[in-house]
Amino acid sequence: MSSWWTEHPDLEAVARRGRSELEDDTAAAEHDTELLRRRRRSLTDVCFEWMSRGDLVSIGVADRQFEGQLVAAVNDLLVLETRTARVAINVSTLRFARSERRGAFTGTTGERGVSSFRADLGRYEIEGKPVRLIGREPGTDLTGVIVAATEDHVLLRNAAGLETVVPRSELACAIEEATKSP
Repeated sequence: MSSWWTEHPDLEAVARRGRSELEDDTAAAEHDTELLRRRRRSLTDVCFEWMSRGDLVSIGVADRQFEGQLVAAVNDLLVLETRTARVAINVSTLRFARSERRGAFTGTTGERGVSSFRADLGRYEIEGKPVRLIGREPGTDLTGVIVAATEDHVLLRNAAGLETVVPRSELACAIEEATKSP
């Protein structure tokens, strides 16, 4: 059964124009909504989306570039797992982040063990594992065990027992080499 206006050509044309205008308005509103959503996202929010989708990601930090899967994107911390290492990145030192391939991995909601770069450095302190600290400026490349991860600095002890203090704000990333399985 058809609508009563289908028998009136003038009314059918008005209805068609009305439907077309409504569809155009809906498409414009959806476009504007997506644009506003993109403008309101933080850098961490963008990386969280890539992590959730399972994208292969490249990250440039200090004078280095890493490629792998994001496993954490929260506050000032990104954690990228490469083939050989776990890289904890201080977001404020990021040079770039790029999604290389969508859905390359199974998506994840991320690690929930730590919620900041400082907390991740504290995790290394507690675990007592050797870690490599890379500074935001070239030349800072230290390896050792974190003795203390404080509000403003990290105290690192190297294999020779020498201690070095590095301002936390100067650290770009902490790299934990992947353990090799037998």
